Amino acid sequence: MTLTVMSATSSGTAQLSWDPSISTDVAGYKVYVGTASGSYSSSISVGMVTSYTVTNLGVGNTYYFAVTDYGSSGLESGFSNEVSKSIH
Repeated sequence: MTLTVMSATSSGTAQLSWDPSISTDVAGYKVYVGTASGSYSSSISVGMVTSYTVTNLGVGNTYYFAVTDYGSSGLESGFSNEVSKSIH
């Protein structure tokens, strides 16, 4: 999966999009969010969508994002590439 971050639609948000998984057993995706590269403090299960807008991000901070997919058995993939966004 290739994750990208698009321009924020409003202050305190980051709009993410990613390529769909090539796995045949995808039950959904999780977006991981953190304030340090490679260290994610929360995850958001977003279902079967391939884009998501993360809200309530603190102005003046830089956030790091990655995505995983998970199968019906609950097995989760490794992280996608990481992207970052500074919130102004």
